[in-house]
Amino acid sequence: MGNRLVGYGSYLPEKIMTNKDFEKIMDTTEEWIVQRTGMQERHFSKDDETVADMGLIAAQRALENAKLSIDDIDMIIVATTTAELDFPSVAVQIQGKLGSSHEIPAFDVRGACSGYIYALHAARAFFTSGMHKRIMVIGAEKMTRFIDWEDRSTAVLFGDGAGALIFEHSTSSYSGIIDTVVMADGTGFDMLYGTLDHKIKMNGPETYKKAVTLMPAAAEYIMEHAGIAAEKVDWIIPHQANLRIIQSGAERLGFPLDKIIITVDKHANTSGASGVLALAHALDNGTIKKGQLILYPAFGSGLTWGAALIRV
Repeated sequence: MGNRLVGYGSYLPEKIMTNKDFEKIMDTTEEWIVQRTGMQERHFSKDDETVADMGLIAAQRALENAKLSIDDIDMIIVATTTAELDFPSVAVQIQGKLGSSHEIPAFDVRGACSGYIYALHAARAFFTSGMHKRIMVIGAEKMTRFIDWEDRSTAVLFGDGAGALIFEHSTSSYSGIIDTVVMADGTGFDMLYGTLDHKIKMNGPETYKKAVTLMPAAAEYIMEHAGIAAEKVDWIIPHQANLRIIQSGAERLGFPLDKIIITVDKHANTSGASGVLALAHALDNGTIKKGQLILYPAFGSGLTWGAALIRV
């Protein structure tokens, strides 16, 4: 019971916050930010723009791209950690805004920066079980809700946005979401977390050490598990957390940087939306072509990490 990718869409807020803009409001410099993160700009949503609003636009664009309506979808899974409401889920809000005439299930996955991998893992399981035929996976985040403007080490790292992917049942097991693996280690939860007053707390050095080892490890594991040699992978789309982490992971895996999709310079870290946004961006500009194989590793708060193999 395989699946295939039939549509995608993305949304980035209009407002762009550059490193020069940060220079005006805190004790930092463009050189300091670029040297440590590789980031040059990020998109900030409006104050009244919600996670569901952004996810809705990405979903609408994915449906248009797939030439489908919401009534063709039989499940919505949203990866997010920044929902404004404790309940109901962002997925339910998007389902309602899309005007579905069917009572399709919709739920959120809360896996921080690994959330979109967890969402893909869930979608793959539903396809394998045969319970659902066409699933929309959305990553949507408003990370700016958690920015601590007094902490330059984290304030510059994050941006907002949303991406959506639509998969449908296929008889081929070598298309769409081919394989997934997700893992967690809750003993490391205090390395990176959000406080009750919406501030990000991060032990940067320890988080970096974990990210540069666990993401490549997940990538190696899934290639071995799926029986796919590294040379068969066309592109790697790592979680866009930090350029240094991406470069280190590529080196550990032995992949040249020209096979790595990088959007962290333009989007910064959009957490659970990161990988979906990066894939949509690469499909839009023609970098990734139909039929190519994508390796998707991610690492995030929790600690959570994992990887997916997708043929587009």
